[in-house]
Amino acid sequence: MTQTLEPTKTSREEINSLVDRFLEDFGKFNKGLLLPNAPSSLQEYLQHEGPRLIDSFNLSSDLACSAEESESKEIQASRYLFHFSYPDRFKSILLLLRDCLLQLSIAELRHSEGFISDQTYAKHFSQTQELLGKETEKIAGFFSSEYQTMMGREDLFKQKLESVKHFANPSEIYITQFKSIQNQLSEITHCGSQLRTTSEEFKSISNLVLKMKDEVLEASEFFREKTRICLEELILLEKNEREIDQVISNFDSLLNAAKAQEINSDSKIRQLEDQINLLKEYSIPVDSKEGYLLTKKIDFRKSTQKWMDYKILPELIDLWDNLEALSSHRLNVANRIKNSLSFAKGSSNSNGIQGEISSWNEIFEKENQTSVQNQGPVELIEDLLKGFKVSEVYTQAEYLKVPLQTNFARLTGGSIKKNIWSKTIGNLLSNLGKKVKVVTEDSPHQKLEVALGILETRNEKEIPDHYHALFQNKNFLGDLFMVRRPALEEEIKKVVDHWKKGHARSLAILGPPLSGKSTLLEFAAHLFPAKEVLILQPNENITVEGRKFKTSKDLGQALSFINRSLMNTKKILIIDDLHLWRDEENSLADNASSLIDFVNTNFSKAFVVVGATKSLSLHLDTLMPFSEGFTNLLETKTAKFDEIYKAVMLRHGASHKKIFEKEGIWMTEGQIRKKIYWLAKKHDFNVGAVLQAWIFCTDVQIDGNIRFTEKETHLNDFLKTPELLVIKQCLLFGYSTDLELKNLFTKNYDSQFKPAVRKLLNIGILERNVQGQLLVKNSVRQDLNAVLVYHELLAN
Repeated sequence: MTQTLEPTKTSREEINSLVDRFLEDFGKFNKGLLLPNAPSSLQEYLQHEGPRLIDSFNLSSDLACSAEESESKEIQASRYLFHFSYPDRFKSILLLLRDCLLQLSIAELRHSEGFISDQTYAKHFSQTQELLGKETEKIAGFFSSEYQTMMGREDLFKQKLESVKHFANPSEIYITQFKSIQNQLSEITHCGSQLRTTSEEFKSISNLVLKMKDEVLEASEFFREKTRICLEELILLEKNEREIDQVISNFDSLLNAAKAQEINSDSKIRQLEDQINLLKEYSIPVDSKEGYLLTKKIDFRKSTQKWMDYKILPELIDLWDNLEALSSHRLNVANRIKNSLSFAKGSSNSNGIQGEISSWNEIFEKENQTSVQNQGPVELIEDLLKGFKVSEVYTQAEYLKVPLQTNFARLTGGSIKKNIWSKTIGNLLSNLGKKVKVVTEDSPHQKLEVALGILETRNEKEIPDHYHALFQNKNFLGDLFMVRRPALEEEIKKVVDHWKKGHARSLAILGPPLSGKSTLLEFAAHLFPAKEVLILQPNENITVEGRKFKTSKDLGQALSFINRSLMNTKKILIIDDLHLWRDEENSLADNASSLIDFVNTNFSKAFVVVGATKSLSLHLDTLMPFSEGFTNLLETKTAKFDEIYKAVMLRHGASHKKIFEKEGIWMTEGQIRKKIYWLAKKHDFNVGAVLQAWIFCTDVQIDGNIRFTEKETHLNDFLKTPELLVIKQCLLFGYSTDLELKNLFTKNYDSQFKPAVRKLLNIGILERNVQGQLLVKNSVRQDLNAVLVYHELLAN
C-alpha cells in the first residue's frame, strides 16, 4: 500500500487560514475607515492602508495558487474564492478607494486655494467617509457570506467548483490590475504633494504681480499728492500768500523724488520670469472613466508663461507706461516752472505765473485722469489672478489656454482710449508682452467668414499703386530707404572686424518673416567693396576671380567651386533664404551640412553670412549641429519703435502726399506717430509687417491724398489641424509640393490634406509658382507664422 505524503501541520494551517486572515485584514481596514476625523487623516489612511490591503489579497492569492494538490476542502475553497469569486468585487472596491483618494486630493487643493468653503470641504469629507464605510462593509459581508456558504453547503461547494472547472485561472490578470491600482494610489499621493508645492509657487507669482501693481499705484498716488501741493503753493504765490523760495523748495522736493524714482519694468519682468521658471511639468490624474484613471500632462512653466504674456503683462505694461509717460512729462514741466520761478525771484510782480499755474494744473488733471484710467488694468489684473490657481486644472478643458482669436496685440476700442499718451510714450515702450482681442465666433463658418473679409482687404492691394509700392518689402528699394538699426549693425561690424583681423568668424542672421534679415544682409555687404561681395542663389550665374559658374540646387557643388576658385582675394559670401537650396535630388539637410563644412574649413578665404528663419535653424539643429557651425548668431525678432517710425515716414515722405483720417482734417505728425505705434504694437514690432500693414490701412484718394483707416488686418485662428500642418511645411521649408505632402501624410492625404490644400489655394493663403510649388503668400506670412508659433508648431 502506497503511503500518501501529507502537508505538515504548519503548512496546512497556513493554507487553511488564508481566507480567515484576509477577512480579518479587510475587517481591520473597514474599522480604520471610521477613525479619521479630518480629510487629511482619511487621505493619509487611504494612502498607507490601501496598498497594504492589496498586498494582503495578492499574498493570499499567491499562497492559494502555490499550495500543494490536496483533497482538503479549505484549500479548494480558498483557490476558488481568491481566483474566481473575490477578485472582481475586490477590484470594484479598490477602484472606489482610488477615486475617493483622488477626490479628496482635489478637494484639499480646491479648499486651500479658496474655491470651496470650510463647510463644503467638511461635508465632502463626511460623505466620502460614509460612502467608503458603507461599500466596504457591504463587500466584507459578501466575502464572509460566500466563504461560510461554501463551507456550510456541500452541494453548493461542488456546484461552484464544477462551474469553473474548465476556466483558465485569471489570477495573474487580476494581480496585475491590482498592482496597477496600487501604483495609481502612489501616483495620486505623489502628484498631490507636487501640486501643493506648485500652488505655493503660484501664490508667490500672484503676490509678485500684485506687488508690481501696488508699486505703480503707490508711486502714482505719491506724485499726485506732490503735484496737488505744488499747485496749491503756486495759487497761494499768485495771491502773495506764499514766499517764492518756499514754492521753489516744493518743486525741488518733487524733482528730487522724481529723479530717484525707478521704473525698471525690464528687471521686474525678469524677476517674474525667474519665478515662473521654477515651475515644472507633471502628469496629473484628473478624473476616472469606466475604471480608467484619466491624466493630463501639464507644463506649468510654459502654460503660465504664455498666460502671463497674453493676460497679465499687457495690463502691467499699461500701468508702467502711464507712470513712465506722466513722470517724464511732469519732470519736464516741473523743471521749466522751477527755472521760471528762480528767474522771477526778487520780483514783486506775480502776474507772470498765470502760465505756470495753467501748465501745472494741466499736469494735475492728467494725474487724476491717469488714476481713473489705471482702475481698468488694476481691476482686470485682480480679477484674472482670482482664477490663476493650480486646482483649475481639474475644471478647465484646456488649462490656462489662451484662445487665439484675432491677433497678438491690444486691439480693443477701450485700449485706444486708455492710451491717450501714445504720442509721449511712443519712444518709451518696448515689446514686453502681447494680448489677445476677444472676438465672439460661434462656429467654424463664422471664423472663416471673418478671415475671408480680412484676406479680401489684403488681396485687393497685392498689386499696389505708386504710393503703396514704396512700402513693399519684397525687394530692396535702395540706400535711401535703409533705416539704421544701430544695435544690430554694431554687432555685425564687430564680427566683420574680427574676421578682417584673421579670426575665424561666420554669421547667421535669424528671425521670423519680414523682420529685416535681408536688409541686414545688405548692410553686411556694404561693409565690403562691391567686387568682394558674392551673393549665392540657386540657378544663378556667379563669377569668382574671372571664372563663371551656373549654380543648381546643389549648394555643396557651388561651394566646392568657390573653394577651388578663391586664390588671391577674400570674399564675403551671402546666402539669403537658405530654405531655397533643395530639390528632389538635393536635400536641405545635405546642403546645410555642406555649408557648415565650408564655413569650418574656409573661414580665412570667405566671410559667410547666412539668413534663415529661427524655426528652420532649430529644425536643422535636430539633424546636425547647424547653429553651432557659426561663430555668431544674430536675431532680428523685433525692431525699436523709432526704427519702425523712421522706416514708415521715409517712405511716406518720399511720396510728398498728405494724409488724413477724417475728411478735411489733415493728420499731424503726432497723430501719424500714434497710428504707427498702434500698428507696431499690433504686429509685435516686426518692421516689415508694419510696412506691409501700412498698405492695408491706407487708401489713395482720387485727388492723390492718403486716407488712413484703422482696419482689422490680423488673421483669426480659423484654420484646422491639416491646414496648419500644410502651412507649417510651406513656411518652414519655403515651399512644398503635392508629392512632398503626399509622402509626408500618406494615410490621410486624400481625405484630409488634399482638400486642405485646395481650400488654402481657393481662399488666397497659398499660391503656386511657375514650377507648381506651393508657397504661402507674402501678404499673410507673418500672421501665419504667429499662428503656428502660438500653436507651438513653429519655434518663435
